[in-house]
Amino acid sequence: MDSHSNITIRLLESTDLPKIPNFFSGLSEASRKFYHPYTFDDSAVQLTAEEIKNENCVHIGALSDQKMVGHVWYRGRDDYPVLGIGIIDAFQNMGIGQRLMQQIEIIAQQRGKLGIALTCYLENYRAIRVYAKQGYRLVGRNSNNTQFRMIHRFADQQSPFSVRGVYASSIPWNIAPLTTDTWSLEDWKWYIELLNAAGCNLLKIYIWPTQYYHPDELSLACNAWRYPVWHDALAYARVMGMETYVGFSTGTVPPSVWLRFPQLRAEDVNYTGITLCWQRGKEQILPFQDYLIDTFADVTDSFVLWFADPGACVCSDCRDYLRVMINAFSTLSDRIDGRANITLCPWWIESIEAGRLGFDSHPNLRHRLATEIPDGNRVIVQSTEYETIDIMREHGLDPLPLAFFLDPEGGFESNNILPEPKFRQIDQWLEASLESKHKASLAYRLTPYTQYSGDYYFFNRQLNPMKSRNSILTQLGDFVCNPRDQQEFGDAAACFVSAIESLDEWWYDRHRPDLDDAVEQLRDLTESHHAVQNLADAAMILHQLVDRSTDLSIEALTEELRLKMSIMPIFRGLTLDYLWSRRAQAFLQLRVQNWVARLRNSS
Repeated sequence: MDSHSNITIRLLESTDLPKIPNFFSGLSEASRKFYHPYTFDDSAVQLTAEEIKNENCVHIGALSDQKMVGHVWYRGRDDYPVLGIGIIDAFQNMGIGQRLMQQIEIIAQQRGKLGIALTCYLENYRAIRVYAKQGYRLVGRNSNNTQFRMIHRFADQQSPFSVRGVYASSIPWNIAPLTTDTWSLEDWKWYIELLNAAGCNLLKIYIWPTQYYHPDELSLACNAWRYPVWHDALAYARVMGMETYVGFSTGTVPPSVWLRFPQLRAEDVNYTGITLCWQRGKEQILPFQDYLIDTFADVTDSFVLWFADPGACVCSDCRDYLRVMINAFSTLSDRIDGRANITLCPWWIESIEAGRLGFDSHPNLRHRLATEIPDGNRVIVQSTEYETIDIMREHGLDPLPLAFFLDPEGGFESNNILPEPKFRQIDQWLEASLESKHKASLAYRLTPYTQYSGDYYFFNRQLNPMKSRNSILTQLGDFVCNPRDQQEFGDAAACFVSAIESLDEWWYDRHRPDLDDAVEQLRDLTESHHAVQNLADAAMILHQLVDRSTDLSIEALTEELRLKMSIMPIFRGLTLDYLWSRRAQAFLQLRVQNWVARLRNSS
């Protein structure tokens, strides 16, 4: 009994059957639609009467003053029985649904079930969010594409990683649709659904200064479309049960503002053209951050304040960089005003403490900063800064290690376009993270359309480190190749697994038949889903690079690849969008040079 809400949650008994018709009458037409597939008549009551005596079924009611106000059930002999749940409209949004689901999951585990399955209408965002928060993940859709199929695997509850996040970089790489800065909402929805299926529970985006928007700055009108897309993408990530983070750098402005105020510019060697001195330029910086905060506060769990990247002022007013960070943290905390949490990202903090990158030495900077941050707050730290992670933990903070290895920067950005699963690297990262007792991860991703098999594997391994690679990839194969569980695509998942395994094997030992096998099998699956088509096209470009890079000059190879890539939608940002200019060939040629160097250096 809950003394606050006067709601009793218990197994239904035969004496409760007369309460069911009144329960049905309390459901609106919309609630009845989502409480599919009940008939809401005497036959439904009779079915319940039979099933409460059946050991393969469970029926639990929520009762208030002896009236039935909620009902959850499952039926099925297999390891994943199917669940249904309904709450009368007058008692919705009171947490009853979550309590009912928790209770039926306890019983299912006691009876040896491995999990629970359900279906939910695509438009029923409220229910999807409840299910996702409870641990249900997408596995596909129903046969007529009107409902998601979701499963809660009980073993996933034991994950050693409470936070499994992705930093989907929206920095302006401008390679549509490969990089997320060019994405439409539909692109985001595809990726967010895949992340949910994989087990990711946090999505972070970062807004680069050249992407800022403010209605009073006419030069930024070209960015007006971005904020609504990101806003709705973050809202959808919340529907899918994820925390949402929006990051921005504390000392940056759009280039047009930087140009107008030369006296306020940062004394900095990095990213000139977008950084002002925080101490002197705050009045020009804050309007853009205020607008950003106001736009995203309703869909953001935490704003991430980045320091020293991109750029940081090293003038005489900013020599004591701790003072700059604390002042910015305090100022922006006032602006956010409790509408979301604040996560600090003190980038390059080890180097700043040691007096590198143009900074004066800052003895004990990490300890001093940690004492200024409220206990329990998260702090984003480079995953390789092990000492910094330990210091943050020592001060009662929750470090969130950012792993760049999935999609490296620093001149290696072009290599991310080539499909590389990186299963071995992920296994090594997982082993090191478990040994270091990391409880969180934040993976960096630039090009999801060519790398999503690694994303799925990365997050699913964190859910259950003991799960085999084959079982994880089989789930991914079903999700992308046979989402509606159609018999005619029954072998597609196995073919997908074989192709991805062969691709990963080729990167490891460069055995040519592995690459041939991967390309052939992916090509056979291209009718399954556009995501498979994109991966197949990228694999074919990799195949041609391997075939022709020793026979042709860079110029000839670039033109040959351009012609092949121009008919592939995934590569339109590298080819078709630039056909009007001869600069297109130079744009692509630089990437081809990087690809060829990569293949030669790692062969």
